[in-house]
Amino acid sequence: MKFDLHIHTKYSLDGKEEPRKIAKFLKKSGYGGIAITDHDTIKGAFGIDIEDFVVIPGEEIKTNGGHILAIGIEEEIESRNADEAIDEIHSKGGIAIIAHPFRYSKPGVATIDAVEVINGRNFPMQNKRAMEYAKRRRLPMTAGSDAHFMWEMGRAYTIMEAHDIDEALQAIIKGETRVGSNMTFWHPIKSTVFSSLDFIRRGFKRV
Repeated sequence: MKFDLHIHTKYSLDGKEEPRKIAKFLKKSGYGGIAITDHDTIKGAFGIDIEDFVVIPGEEIKTNGGHILAIGIEEEIESRNADEAIDEIHSKGGIAIIAHPFRYSKPGVATIDAVEVINGRNFPMQNKRAMEYAKRRRLPMTAGSDAHFMWEMGRAYTIMEAHDIDEALQAIIKGETRVGSNMTFWHPIKSTVFSSLDFIRRGFKRV
């Protein structure tokens, strides 16, 4: 089953789409589930009840050690110190995934549960470095589109057998995942252009 484990909705400052609309679109596209990982909030991850489709609640957190995806949580994460945030994620029943390492800076975490080795907005060399990092540290691998617009949804995905949230988290922790993408050469360029224009439209407000 394919899962897109990095999705932004209208609940992110830079997101555009309705959560249920995203879920219905990806189920129709053959996906088994998603993780909704809005910036600093979990509001968009609940109340989506679609048969045979797993919606994992999550949050993307900007920390001093890089961006971290907290998935499987039902409470927002307060800490912005990387190691403390990871402990908090675990205490709230979730797992911590380092997001798009090497896009902005090198990851600065002592321990992490998994590495996002394919990010839909990354350029190939950035994803290659993330893959090498995960292999070097023998860490489980995930992939996600990092989508903010509907045309980005599902461009990178994690393959795993999971029929509910707990099974998904266990598959990741155990490294029982494969990763893939259907991105073209132009996809990250288009994403960069769209995100830059949106940054200007919202008054240069960073997330």
